[in-house]
Amino acid sequence: MRKYMKYILTALSIFIVMLLCSPPLSAQTDNPVLDQAVASGTYDPIAATLDSLVNLNYIQRLSFASSGTQQVNNFQPFEVPAYADDIYRKRIEKIQTPIPLAYNREVQEYIDMYAMRKRGLTERVMGLANLYFPLYEQIFDQQGLPLEFKYLSIVESALNPTAVSRVGATGLWQFMLATGKMYKLKVNSYIDERRDPVKSTMAAAQYFKDMYSIYNDWLLVIAAYNCGAGNVNRAIARSGGKKTFWEISPYLPRETRGYVPAFIAVTYLMNYSSEHNLSAVPPVISFFEADTVLVDRKMQLRDIADAINVPVELLTYLNPVYKKGVIPDADEPMALRLPTSKINTYIASIDNIYQQQESSALASISVSQLTDAVNASDDQLVKKYHKVRSGEHLQSIANRYSCSVTELKRWNHLKSTRLKAGQKLTVFVMTPKKPEGKMVMKANTAKENSTIASAVKSDSSNKANNQNTVTASLEHSQNPTKQEDSNSKYIYHVVQPGDTLWKIAQRYEGMTVESIKQINQLHSNELKVGTKLKVTIGG
Repeated sequence: MRKYMKYILTALSIFIVMLLCSPPLSAQTDNPVLDQAVASGTYDPIAATLDSLVNLNYIQRLSFASSGTQQVNNFQPFEVPAYADDIYRKRIEKIQTPIPLAYNREVQEYIDMYAMRKRGLTERVMGLANLYFPLYEQIFDQQGLPLEFKYLSIVESALNPTAVSRVGATGLWQFMLATGKMYKLKVNSYIDERRDPVKSTMAAAQYFKDMYSIYNDWLLVIAAYNCGAGNVNRAIARSGGKKTFWEISPYLPRETRGYVPAFIAVTYLMNYSSEHNLSAVPPVISFFEADTVLVDRKMQLRDIADAINVPVELLTYLNPVYKKGVIPDADEPMALRLPTSKINTYIASIDNIYQQQESSALASISVSQLTDAVNASDDQLVKKYHKVRSGEHLQSIANRYSCSVTELKRWNHLKSTRLKAGQKLTVFVMTPKKPEGKMVMKANTAKENSTIASAVKSDSSNKANNQNTVTASLEHSQNPTKQEDSNSKYIYHVVQPGDTLWKIAQRYEGMTVESIKQINQLHSNELKVGTKLKVTIGG
């Protein structure tokens, strides 16, 4: 019984694929010129996809700014070779692939389009192949698929990860929303995994395998990928039960009739590009020049770009899955693709990026709101003035008062970072409230003051564990050790995720791992999130 249930479930899932994976080829758009071209039969979605690279600003500006390419086969610059039909046919026959490739007039038309009419765009696509093809090959090899399927992505999207068709298919592999969700590609307001090169390629590979289990023919699999299994099945029925693409082609949607020939043309040209005087225009970054790190907190791509000194357009292009340029909070770490040369810079900048984001959120809160927020605490918000000295700048002043440059600019209504010697700046610091009838010990340095970010919960995040806070309570040790001066003062550091004794020691002047362990009577280096640790800040 279990065996039959397995077959039933498999058949049911394939049937659902057939229903969902038939895109609405005749859908209307908001573009009347496009709709008219579709209605008249003059619209070619494959050519339109290639043309979309012209409007992809990042590729145009950074990747393909240089137009000079190295000539091969002793061709003259801008020479466009053409050959007899027999030569094309023999070359295609020599391509080693389990996918049956044929040569005919339909294939020749697309060879002419890629190699002659749009050869400049073809050279751009060839360059982008350096960024995506190693990934495709790795996945298809693992899944036991013909590696030539990588060329299908050129036909689908011209290797534009943010490409969107007139009917809403999206990404390198042009998944419709329903099909993408069926293959576990998440889509929400912040992310669209149809634009994720890794996940969408895995989904495409699974689709190819599902379709091959139905048709046992790679060209029919490619046709089904374009128009859906339902349309392929109807074409087979109308043809009287024929089982090859060329036999059922007259009964397929018009767009699909050109889809397989375009795939064959691309496969041919990628194998014989030098014979057509086509040279790949190198992209600004290749597959092996980028690597992936995991992010477990909300981050802005712009903040990351600023921290590691790369154009934000580059990070946006490498991470097209993030629709709004924001890596959102998620149940599991999110992937961030960076230039390999910037990985160590990013790792060293993580804390600064988080602090900058928290400070930016706090900078939008008024002083009155800050005051209200600390009224219920054991601390008080104190307004002070700082007289700018020669050679000082906003960052050094911010460091002194444990605030951010953004906060300083907001508090003083500054539009630039330029300062003049003698200029007075307003700063706000946290100090312990004065108990009645007792004198309050003053903090001598900025490190003895809690930062405003430590006293106020950011409106943008209500998660206490996400705030890298230090409890602002200055006190004398009731039992100072022999090594400590009786005037030593403490603050309590609340252990945060990722904290280590070494990291904490680096934050407080004069502290070491051993001194933290001694003061807090720790017997190991293991820390528990939320634990309060005493650290000395004076002596």
